[in-house]
Formats: sequence, structure tokens, C-alpha cells
Amino acid sequence: MTDKTSTFGKFVRDPLFHFLVAGALVYAGYYLTSEPAAAINGDERTVVVTSGEIEWLSTQWQKRWNRPPTEEELDGLITQHVRETVFYREALAMGLDKDDVVIRRRLGQKLEFLSQDLLQPSLPGKAELRSYFDENLDRYRAEDRVTMSHVFFDPDLRGDKTLVAASLALATLEDQDGVPDNVRSFGDPFLLQSYYPGHSQSDLARLFGSGFADPVFLLEPGIWHGPVLSGYGTHLVYVHDHSVSPPPDFENVADRVAEDWVAQKRDELNEQFTAELLDGYNVVIEGRSDAEIQPDQVASQ
Repeated sequence: MTDKTSTFGKFVRDPLFHFLVAGALVYAGYYLTSEPAAAINGDERTVVVTSGEIEWLSTQWQKRWNRPPTEEELDGLITQHVRETVFYREALAMGLDKDDVVIRRRLGQKLEFLSQDLLQPSLPGKAELRSYFDENLDRYRAEDRVTMSHVFFDPDLRGDKTLVAASLALATLEDQDGVPDNVRSFGDPFLLQSYYPGHSQSDLARLFGSGFADPVFLLEPGIWHGPVLSGYGTHLVYVHDHSVSPPPDFENVADRVAEDWVAQKRDELNEQFTAELLDGYNVVIEGRSDAEIQPDQVASQ
């Protein structure tokens, strides 16, 4: 008798027991204080799985596994679909969708994705695409390129004397004719190369960071410059050549222009769609006098 009492006492103190009791109370309270789902939303106790839904389930399976489902697998898909439908209806009847940030965000995203799928602009004629190309010419221009050499000074090795060493080396290099063959010996060892032929600004940014690449493209060719800083340390830079890319040819980038035009028009249509939805709402921010959000403000977010 003592063993049974002891075992029961342990079970009562177990957190799992408390969870089960709390869950039972929640469901009991729900069914005692609320109407059943069928009474709230009509005949919600009937779940009809249409032939279209079965075909959709089969199609989704085939997209994922590259083969149609077997009869057993299809039965499993239908069972899961019914289970999800029942859970969804019961959750709505219990008000579990209310004040849930995750559900609100997911439904908002779903509507946004749906509008993006439906609002597909038709491709314009060649004249309109060419006009769009002319208005956004810089977007399709190939990047300018530089050919450069550099000398590296490692702040981990030199500490506070890094800039002094770079300045002394710069004075020496300015007396040289161009870039000497032993240019590496003027600075510290560097893991990458010291000579970079025909690199774009984005190429150099990937290698050294934009804080290095941006000023390099402003340097006058044919002379030494520095110090120029990067994520590695301090550099002296010699630009051999700065080649400016020619204007882009429409025929060479026509496909890209069409893609960009469609993307921009889709964004415009989505903003218009959002603005029209919001036009039916009056948004007031509590705690702010005369504060009101206009539809165009939200649509452009």
C-alpha cells in the first residue's frame, strides 16, 4: 500500500501530470463556454476532399519526388490533408488565430506572394524597352577597370610605426621609374599578389574591401599614392592604367533590360495594389495627436 501511495505521489508531482491537467482544464473550459465549430460556422463537421484537391496533392508529390504517388502514399496524403483541415477548423473555432503575430505575418506574406503571382505585367514593345534602357544606361554599362600594383605594410608587425614606414617607402618609390621588379621588398609579406591586371571596382572590393577599392579608382595613373587603407592594413598603390568601359549596346543586354522592366513594373503594381487595399482603412496611431498613416506611405515600404 505504501509503495502504491509513493508511486502515485511521484506521479502527481511530475510536471507531465500538471501539463495534462492544465490541458484538460483548457479544453473543458472551451467546450463548456463556447459553441461547437459546426454551430459557429455552419456544417463544419463535414470535410469534403474534392477531386481537384486530390489532383493537387498528387501533383505536389510528383514535383517533390519526380514520380506519382502510389495508392498507399496517396491515401496517406489525403489523410494528412483531412487532419490538417480538421485541426485548422478547430483552431479557428477556438480563436487560436487571434492576436498571434506569427499567423498574422504568415497570412500577410501569403497575400503579398499571391498578389505578386497575379500581378504579372505583359512585356512591352521594343521601343518602350529601349526607352527604359536609355533612362537606366548606367545600370547596363560594364564596370571600369584598373591595372595596379601595391606595397603592403602590416600593422600587426609595425604597430604605431606603420604609417611612418609607408611614408618613407613612398618617398623612395616616387624616385623610381614606375614599379621596380623588387617592389615587394619595399613592404611586408602579403598573402595575395602585388600586381592586379584589369580588375573592376567590385573585384577589388571583394579582395580588399570597398574602403580600399573606392579610392583606388580615383587615383591618377602613373604615380605612387598612399597610404591607402584596407582590412589587411596599409598600402601604397600604383595605378598602371584606368580603362573606362564604352557605353552599353542595347542588343547585347536586351534580355536583361526586359527582366528589369518586368521586375520594376511588378513592384509598381504591387505598390498600387497595396495602396488600394489600404485606401479602405483609416489608420490612427494611439498616443499621437493628429497622427494618421496614409496608404501611399505603407504601400512604398
